[in-house]
Amino acid sequence: MKALFQKARFPGAAVMAAAVLLCGFASQASAITTVSVLQDSDVQKIVDAAKKSMEQNHTKGCIAVADADGQLLFMQRQEGSAPDCLESAEAKVRTAARFQETTNTFYKMLNQNKLVTVAVPGLTPLPGGEPIRHNGVVIGSVAVSTPDGDLDLKVVADALAAVQ
Repeated sequence: MKALFQKARFPGAAVMAAAVLLCGFASQASAITTVSVLQDSDVQKIVDAAKKSMEQNHTKGCIAVADADGQLLFMQRQEGSAPDCLESAEAKVRTAARFQETTNTFYKMLNQNKLVTVAVPGLTPLPGGEPIRHNGVVIGSVAVSTPDGDLDLKVVADALAAVQ
């Protein structure tokens, strides 16, 4: 670039061109945003609250916590819980994160004979999965699976209360 400007007899034009380019990059840098994420300590608070709630309600189950993309950050099957609760909790936590909606909404739709909910790939219409929001933005999700869907709702609400 410098050689091109020198042939045209514009000394210092290369410096000016470089400055213009750098200003363009600087204005793009200001477009960077900060995104909140779940910290390990947040995940631990959620898990502890879910376990405490299940204990108070005399039940055992599975707990899952995911990031905003639905990728697992934590998964546990409590001793004595149903063997299929792992798959259920994982499906719920992914649904809540990826669809940014409580899984209970889809469960209610299914109960209203809106059968399209079972045709959507990756959507699990069972109660017990909730997105985790910070300043209105989904930053993760939590799900539990016990033998009782109504109890799943309560345990998840208790878990969310630990970080809100």
